[in-house]
Amino acid sequence: MALLLSACAGGGRSFDYYLLSLSWSPQHCADTGDGSAQCAGARPYGFVLHGLWPEPAGGRGPEHCFGPAFDASLITDDLRSLMPDDSLIEHEWTVHGSCSGLSQSDYFRAAARAYRLVKIPPAFQPPVTRMETTPAAVRRQFADANPDFPGAAFAVKDDGRFLEEVRVCLTADLRPRGCDHAGDTRNITIIVRPAR
Repeated sequence: MALLLSACAGGGRSFDYYLLSLSWSPQHCADTGDGSAQCAGARPYGFVLHGLWPEPAGGRGPEHCFGPAFDASLITDDLRSLMPDDSLIEHEWTVHGSCSGLSQSDYFRAAARAYRLVKIPPAFQPPVTRMETTPAAVRRQFADANPDFPGAAFAVKDDGRFLEEVRVCLTADLRPRGCDHAGDTRNITIIVRPAR
């Protein structure tokens, strides 16, 4: 399905590619300490869909574009299985989805499709024990698990001590592509918190 994009205002295309953000749920829960289903429920979550962000070449993507208000009645159980926090779903539509040129339903269908394109490496599939690794090693594991993606499609976000996210670059029609900025190749040791 080709996704036709429109600018937030003024016509024309407002971004060049998508950045798919996969949040490491155990770290999110350690940082926030919230009692949401994601953090306190029975299911152990590993990587969850954080968002699908429209990005222009070489710059930061548009945010909070003019468009339809968030409609909670459109949240599906399928989306909640990938993105298990209704407040996050609302935030992602308001900040990023509204800039995609898509309806809310189409935007989250695209986000779910993008999430399912990426194979999570076996080491990161719950249950996961505490690991020590490097950002470069995480990138390699994702590249190895996704041979149809260029290695430069993956970037790792950490806080200098703990893994926070893996980000994946995709074209506007959700094909793998290299990111404009080189991913993290540092060999510092970072901790991957366990998925209970």
